[in-house]
Amino acid sequence: MVAVSESAKNLHPVGIHGSWLQAALLCLAAAAILWPSLDAGFIWDDQQQIVDSPTIGDPASPRRYFSLNAVESWGSEGRGGDGIDTYRPLYFNALWLVYSINGANPFWFHLVVLTAHLVVCILLWIAARRWLSSDLAAAIVFAVFAIHPVTAEAYLWVSAICEPLSVASLFAAVLIIDHRRHDDTGWWIAATASGLVMLFGLLSKEAVITALPAVSVFLWKVRGVRPRALSGLWIAALVFLALRVHALEGLHATGSGSAQRIDAIRNLPVLVLDALRSLFTLQPVGVRHLYWDYRDVTWITSVIAVAVLAVFVFLAFRTRRWTPLVPTALAITICMLVPVALITTAPGWSGFGRYLYLPWGFVALACAEGALYLQPLIRAAAPRIRPVLGVVVAVFLALEVLGLRHALWVYHSQENFALASVELQPHAPDGWEWLGNHFLEVADLPSAARCYSEAVAIEPGIFRPRHNLAAALFYLGQPAEALEQETAVAAIHGVTADGAYIAASACLELGRWDEAERWLARGLELDPTSERLLELRSRWLNEQPESDN
Repeated sequence: MVAVSESAKNLHPVGIHGSWLQAALLCLAAAAILWPSLDAGFIWDDQQQIVDSPTIGDPASPRRYFSLNAVESWGSEGRGGDGIDTYRPLYFNALWLVYSINGANPFWFHLVVLTAHLVVCILLWIAARRWLSSDLAAAIVFAVFAIHPVTAEAYLWVSAICEPLSVASLFAAVLIIDHRRHDDTGWWIAATASGLVMLFGLLSKEAVITALPAVSVFLWKVRGVRPRALSGLWIAALVFLALRVHALEGLHATGSGSAQRIDAIRNLPVLVLDALRSLFTLQPVGVRHLYWDYRDVTWITSVIAVAVLAVFVFLAFRTRRWTPLVPTALAITICMLVPVALITTAPGWSGFGRYLYLPWGFVALACAEGALYLQPLIRAAAPRIRPVLGVVVAVFLALEVLGLRHALWVYHSQENFALASVELQPHAPDGWEWLGNHFLEVADLPSAARCYSEAVAIEPGIFRPRHNLAAALFYLGQPAEALEQETAVAAIHGVTADGAYIAASACLELGRWDEAERWLARGLELDPTSERLLELRSRWLNEQPESDN
């Protein structure tokens, strides 16, 4: 590590004067490129977590968030997709604070997300200057991280603010420890400060806890940090777990049994290779529904992926003396994707690029370190191709800018978001459902029904699209078709109050009075105070034909 650092210093001396001017200019350039995001609206989970949330304007919510899971924090009941349970009290406090500025105004939310992202970029830049001893390398790392179109999922929509908050906390905690690594007397100050910062990140999003083992080994073996100085990070992790257990009554996060976990193990090596491919090909831009991409992965594919990944691990291990950030980046990528492998087994849970946000930071550092190591070798062996690394970086940055332009369009509105999802994964029902919801909101019922039909055709057992299809068909004047769809929903998922209303209304239009009575009775049993069902029951009482008796 010492030899690499010395060569890096000779190649690109660290400038004391003007270094922070470089950071300021980099931030201004990144902000200028990302500025269009401030005109974007609310999309995806923003609607339920901000716009429709009954808790976000409640003065008592900040304290209550610490005793609720994520679903309860935005005002619903239960847990997320396929039983996924998360605990993010400081994330919801952040949303609450921004909401207190000017209500559900997307501009302020996007401004805060952009600011948090730039903070992560600055922290990464500091780490690059310190670990690579090169201002030029630090500037490149900042640039390629700041505008990556795939990881843009972590900073171009509001509800993703938990990503930069947690990642900024991790980098800040690491830099605090690294800065005091040679301090034998004040190590406990660094340990305490880093622990508090790390706890903030964990309470924003818990996923960064999986990066702690790899980060700790890097600080200990490569940076020379004594294990006692790392105690703050691990105490923070234990405190977080204790708070989570107290609030959620356990550590269970997701999974319906051993079969799901076996599927996650099968998917993990494929997912890691998929992630590395995406980071360097800059694709796909937009939200992926991992379940639909990974449900058909075979064990043969998984074994092949393990073999390829084993080669990467072997090469990273062999080069650890000269490029220690390479095995660190690979380890962090694998560790961070372990919980995502569980998500690949959960239908209805979407996202991909946001899970690569932290891994891309370390991968960018590792690539810069590798380039610094290779540059003198290239200079000595083939002086005529010396500019090759510069050309590669320039082309990569240009492709990032082009990809980011598309990402800015994707995350600008719910319509764009849904259209992009359908284009990206036409085989997944979620995008069709989102597009149908958009058409339903703008009262384009024929288009909504068409999108919901596509979703149902892909996955006949799906709940929301089939129910929404029934509603759209009913209001389009097709009560028989609506009743057929709602009957299918009830057979698969059971009767709901909303479903009972659509089915009973369709029965009334068809003159099926006895059937309408049964639907009404079941709906009122589920929701006795439903005004819609009570009004429909009054209509049934007033309009039903008199008995022959």
